[in-house]
Order: sequence, then structure tokens, then C-alpha cells
Amino acid sequence: MRMQVVPTASMMNREKLFFPYGALLLCLTLWLSGCRDDEHIPVIPANEDTRTDTLNIDVVLPQYVRESWQNAIDWATANIKSAQQRRSNRVVLNLRYHDEHSVDLDSLAYRLANPEEGDDTCHAIIGPYHSDNAQTFLNYAARTRLPVVMPTCTSADLHRANIRNNYAWFLTESDITQCEIMLAAADANKASNVILIYEDNTYGRSFYDWFGYYATELGIHIAGDGAIAYERGMDLVPFLRKVRDDAIGETTAVLIAVSDVNDYETIINEVDEFSYSWVSEDARPIRFECICSDTSLDGILANADHYFSFRYGISPYGDMHLGFPQDYEVRYGRNPLNGEAQIYDALMIIALGAAQRMASPTKCMVDGKPAPSETEQPLLTDYMRSIVSSEEGLTTLWNLNGMANAFRELEAGNVVEMSGATGDLLFDETSRTQILNTNYMLWTLTWDWNWSEDEFAEPLPVIEPILFLSTAGLGSNVSTTVMWQAEKTINQSFSADVVTHELPQTTDRWAVVISPSTSWTNYRHQADAFAMYQLLRQDGYDDDHIILIVEDNLANDPRNVFPGQIFVERSSDSDAWNPLANEDVRKGAVVDYHFSDLQPEDIADIMLGRQSDRLPHVIQSDSSSNVFFFWSGHGGSQEGPLWGNENARTYFGAARIKDIITQMDAANMYRRMMLAIETCYSGKWGEAITGLPDVLVLTAANAFETSKADLFDQQLGVFLSNAFARTFRTQLGAEPDITIYDLYRQLYKTTNGSHVSIYNANAYGSVYSETMDDYFLHK
Repeated sequence: MRMQVVPTASMMNREKLFFPYGALLLCLTLWLSGCRDDEHIPVIPANEDTRTDTLNIDVVLPQYVRESWQNAIDWATANIKSAQQRRSNRVVLNLRYHDEHSVDLDSLAYRLANPEEGDDTCHAIIGPYHSDNAQTFLNYAARTRLPVVMPTCTSADLHRANIRNNYAWFLTESDITQCEIMLAAADANKASNVILIYEDNTYGRSFYDWFGYYATELGIHIAGDGAIAYERGMDLVPFLRKVRDDAIGETTAVLIAVSDVNDYETIINEVDEFSYSWVSEDARPIRFECICSDTSLDGILANADHYFSFRYGISPYGDMHLGFPQDYEVRYGRNPLNGEAQIYDALMIIALGAAQRMASPTKCMVDGKPAPSETEQPLLTDYMRSIVSSEEGLTTLWNLNGMANAFRELEAGNVVEMSGATGDLLFDETSRTQILNTNYMLWTLTWDWNWSEDEFAEPLPVIEPILFLSTAGLGSNVSTTVMWQAEKTINQSFSADVVTHELPQTTDRWAVVISPSTSWTNYRHQADAFAMYQLLRQDGYDDDHIILIVEDNLANDPRNVFPGQIFVERSSDSDAWNPLANEDVRKGAVVDYHFSDLQPEDIADIMLGRQSDRLPHVIQSDSSSNVFFFWSGHGGSQEGPLWGNENARTYFGAARIKDIITQMDAANMYRRMMLAIETCYSGKWGEAITGLPDVLVLTAANAFETSKADLFDQQLGVFLSNAFARTFRTQLGAEPDITIYDLYRQLYKTTNGSHVSIYNANAYGSVYSETMDDYFLHK
């Protein structure tokens, strides 16, 4: 595979994505000043004074990936061996391979983490390759903190779930970064529309979660249904046709993120065929350009001659400034593939950690503190963390001479500051096991017509880099890996052309609070519902005017370390105006209906006042009543809020909620109404309700985004709240008569990873002058 750097002017101005090239001279000087790997380090034979630590490293990869990575594996192990030839302490890596696609992964993971008598102990695991398989190994590794080093597991949810597990090593940033770069490429190429074809698994869901967010940030129109979960053999034509009919401009970027390299050929070919079909259709042409994620590279090369619409790909890469790709090409005649720099660093970090353990077997320092604690014996993963957390000592590199210097310093009891094949080994400050800055290659597929002297030879497919880029720069500690700290830049603007009509004086207020979640992992949804109930009670509502619908099954869950209680925030320094902090929000709550006792159609009867023996508690509002409706749960991309947990297959229905409110309007059952919806894709409801009089919808996310959890509690092991609901409570607790616009601005600033949105403002009134005291008013 031939590669050359061809930066485009349109990409060069995206400063936040690319390396600060002012640091290039320093990095090149550092690299060139060290010995290269072809320099000779004299071999000193082992003798009776040489101590050897043999580590069994179990490498779990698909066979084809192992074959692709074998160069990097052999190079790393050879350098590790040669770099220690002058040392009295020597680390030996014994690599044992397992085919990820042909073994029982659960049995393998258990056996490696729990060796039987007579088995050779596993000291570290490298792999697996696929994010979908990683949690199996991490679950079994937890008891002994066996290091699991994952070169290419990039699922954002997987990273987030293991951010505090200091045995879970992620050597590539989460796919939040990839999603951002793919959309930036679409924007730089002036795509008017964007869509996503993803695989509904641990890998694909990262793209699904962040696609809408970054598209909104960049101002690219999301066409048609926006995203589709790909299943092998499915017909993409209906989806593409809807995209074409909804598209604006000339170009639609098709983001593709699937796990299997063979699926790329199928998807791209179907996009091609649909593009060709326009020739015979009476439809305006819209060019489709595919942008493929990191799993595509091998498959794209293998099937390059089949593609018409393919345009770009993104792939994690080695650090160009520290020389790994250049040295690799000199040595092997090609450029490194996705993951080769990562597995090189994995082997190096394990070996250096073991070397430090040999030199100091009872004391390990991470960030200036004993690890894992003053009283516990440090393990291999702690020594590895010590290696990557050091910002002192000799600065050295990934190559042979650099590793030789590192082993020498470690044997002498000193510390080193390492840089790897992937770049500066900059890891998060929480566990020091999640890398914060990955270098990426944005590449395009072209053809070399001159590769052969035979004039009839077919052109050779060529991957040509457009640019090498990253979310952070050298020495930076900012990364989109920390997804709940994403920064939003797109605010809504509101028209001055709003409804102005006389409304009757408010006589009473009604509230309906719903959480359809029932599982322990969704603790936050019930907690937010109980907290909203308490806020309403504090603001003057009596129980007869609140309908609380919640399963209420978590207070006495065996996993609840505070039996009988539910907390929405536990903090030692909470503000005085946030009285719900450290309070049991379930205390005194009157639950009107357990969620499992109701069906979706029952909500209509409750909202429309249709009382019965089975539904005794309903709202009895009229034309002078203000009605507040709060929903906290999960949502899906088709119709927003789901009727149940995240695996529910039933939507409550955007059309259903519109029909309910339409009937309430016809029956004069509200003066004004506000819906505050905390779910993924909650904007679907906002879109459905637009046009109904005197109804405002405030959502945690727009119609194409997921929303994110907030306030993780280590003792309970769950999230206590969602950012949208938390800010809603604290702002209303401090200022119940806050204007709707000021509330929106606070929600917007503090709800990270999704865009808080207001719908139907023009049919409601001015968000700048209307306040929340229509619904919340202190006693």
C-alpha cells in the first residue's frame, strides 16, 4: 500500500482537530537525536546474576488481525528483548494467541482470570479486537485487576463504564472522536446533508449516540430519518429514497460505521446502485459520498475496484512526529495498518511496567501517591500506570534506543517519561488507563494508473492520506474521550413573531410525572421523577394535583446500599438553594400508579380526566388550569420516548402524545401546558406537537440525538440523575419565576452531549418574557 501526504486547503483550517505544527521541530529533533532501530546494541549473554521475569501475555484477536499486526508484534518484542541485553533484570514476554472468532470467549476469559492448578498464570491480556467482546474479559479481570490492554476497543459506552477501572486499558480514544472527525470531513467537503449507517452493537452505538450532536454543532442538515441500524441483507433503498427526497443542496455524506469489513462492500455497492438509478428517475441528482470508520480499511482495499461513490475513511495511526510510521515503512515496505501502533505500545507498556516492578517490588507511585494504596500490594497494572503517568525523569521514545534508556533508568530505580508509537502516552487522570489523544489519518481511495509498465494493467488501489489529525495536540490534556464534557456552540434563536392573545387568570395547576424505567441501571430516571415530585410539592402542589407514575421498585432493590431511600444527589458541598441534595427524594412521595400496572393508552385517560375504578387518579383541569408534564426515561430514534427500559420495543408514540393534547385543547382542558422531556430523541415529540396552541415542549435532546446521564455515584454504582433534570430542578429551586429563555440557557450550558431544545414557542408566547411561575410558584 503506497501512501503520501496530500493535505487539502479546506481541511487545514479546522484548527481544533489538528496538531499544533509549531511543535513539529521539537518533536523531530527529539526523534532524530536518538539512535534508530537499525543501530546495534551489543548483546550481553545472561549469567547466574541475571534475573528474569517471564510474563504470559494472552493475545485475543481474530486470526486475520493477528496476521495483519504480526510485523508490529515482532518488531516490538524484538526491540524489548534487544533493549535489555545490558540489564541484570530482564523481562521476557511469552505471547499466547487465541482466535477471537473461533474460541468460546466467556470460557477463555474465565480461565485466564481464574487459572486452575497446573495452568500457567496469565499476567496480562491484549485484546480483544472488537468492542462487543471486551466487557466479557473486563468482568472476569475485575477481581484480581488483571490488566486487559485493548488496542482498538473504541466504544464510548465501554470507555465510560470502565473509566475508574484501573485494569481496563484503552489505547485508542473512544469513537466520539472518530464521529467528530468524520462529520468534520463532511463539512469541509461542503456536504449539505449527512446520514449514518451503523451497526447496532457496542461499536456502532457510539456513532449513533454522537452523530446527531456533532451534525447539529456543524450545522449540517440531517436528511430523512438520519440514521439506520444496518443488518446484513437488509434493503437500504427505502432509507436512501427518503434521504434523497428530504435532502437539500447537492451532496449527501454517508457515514458508515459497522464492525465487519465485508459489510462495507455491500453497503457501498448499494449506495452506488441507488446513485446510478437516478439516471432513469425523474429526480434531482444528489451526490452520495461515503465516509467510513476505522474498521473499513482492510475491506476497502480488498474491494476497491467495486466502488463508485466511496470517498473517505478515518483510521487511528502512529505518530508522524515521533517517527513510527516512517520507520515502519522503511522496515516493511508499507505503512502500518489500523491498530499496529497501538499493539506496539501495549507490549512496550507491559514490559516497562514489569521492569519497574522488578526494580521496586513493594512500592509503586502513580501521580505522586502509592498505588493502589498505602496498605495494598501493587500489581502489574499499577506499575504500568506508573510508567504512563510520570512527567519526570529521562524523556525517551518508543524505539530500540529509547527503550534501552528506559530499561536502564528503571533498573536504577529512576522514573522515565515515555512517548510511544501512537504519540505522547497521555492518559486520563482518573485511572491513568484511558488514552486521551489518538492520532488519526483521514484518507481517500485513489487509483495508480502508472504502477506497472504494462499499458493494459488494471489500476492499483491506493490509500492516500489527506491529513493526519487529532483532537488534542502534543502536551494537551483535552479530549473528546471525556464525552460528558463536550462543548456546545449552537444556540437556538427565537422569533419575535409569537402568538399574542388574552388568556384567563390561572386558577389551579396540575402535574403529571412519569418514569417508565424499572431496572437498577436506570436508577436515575426514577430518582429524577421522585425529585420532580418533591419540587412540585415544595412549590405549592398538593398530592391531589400531582399524578406520579413510577415503578418504585428500586428503593428496596438488594443492590441499594441505602435501603428504602432514593437519592438524586449526594454531595458534601451542595448549595443551600438545592434542598434536594442529600435528601431521600422518595420520602413521603405518594405514588399514584406503578408503571407496570399501566398501558400506553391509559395515559390518555389520565390526561383527559376519564376516571374509572382502575384509574381513580386523573387530572381534572379546565381552561384556566396550567398543566405541567414531565417524563424521564429512554428514547429511540423513531418516535422518541420508549414505553419501558432501553431494550423496550414499544414507543409511547409521537402521534399518541399529539392526539392527547389535541383532545385536551378541543375540550378546553388547559390554559397553558409545558412538557419537559428527558429522553434520547425527545425532540421527536417537540416536532409532533408543533402548531398546537399554548403548548411548549422543552427537551433534553433534539430529534436526532441521545441524551446523557449525569452524577455517577461510586457507592451505589449508578448514575443518580440526568443533566437536564438536575439543572431544571436547581434553577427552579433557586428562581421559580425564571424566564423560559433564561431557563433554556442554563439547561443548554449544563446539558453536555446533546442540544436542549424548545419547540412550539411561536404558538406559546415570548420565551423572553414568559416565566415558569405558570407552573412553579413558592408557597
